[in-house]
Amino acid sequence: MTRMLLPFCLIACAGKPADTGSAAVESAPMDPCTRRPSPTLELGHGELGFESLGDGTQTSELIHGPQGGYHTNIALSATGLDATGHWAVDLEGWIGNALIGHTIPLASMRCNRAENELQAWGLLLIWDGVPAELHGQTADIEATVMDSAGTEMTAVQSLIIWDPGLE
Repeated sequence: MTRMLLPFCLIACAGKPADTGSAAVESAPMDPCTRRPSPTLELGHGELGFESLGDGTQTSELIHGPQGGYHTNIALSATGLDATGHWAVDLEGWIGNALIGHTIPLASMRCNRAENELQAWGLLLIWDGVPAELHGQTADIEATVMDSAGTEMTAVQSLIIWDPGLE
């Protein structure tokens, strides 16, 4: 009797197959956390999240580090790149024709499904200057990234360095 009930239960408990209609597939957005053609990269700022720098007139705070240095918290936003491992990032800060800031951090990209993008923040761009020289200056920031698969991209964005202690 037990042998006869088992096949019946498997058939009865299998449930309804999932709907794989074309309308559901067409309306689903692409997953920002997977590699795909035409990746994007945006440079922003932020210590605890990504904030866009917009049109380049956005201020970014000059942080006085505990060891006497000065830095700005840079953030990245991307789509279509490989997020399975760390990214090598080369951050440069230019004021006019002079390279005043440079750092090479490793970034762990986080999948932010609410924003539909990969993000990293709190990347320190260390400045070779003092607050009085840096405050109010427009800096061109260049970020070159290499993802886990070896894809390299560059984004450039301007920001205005702001030191609240000099206001």
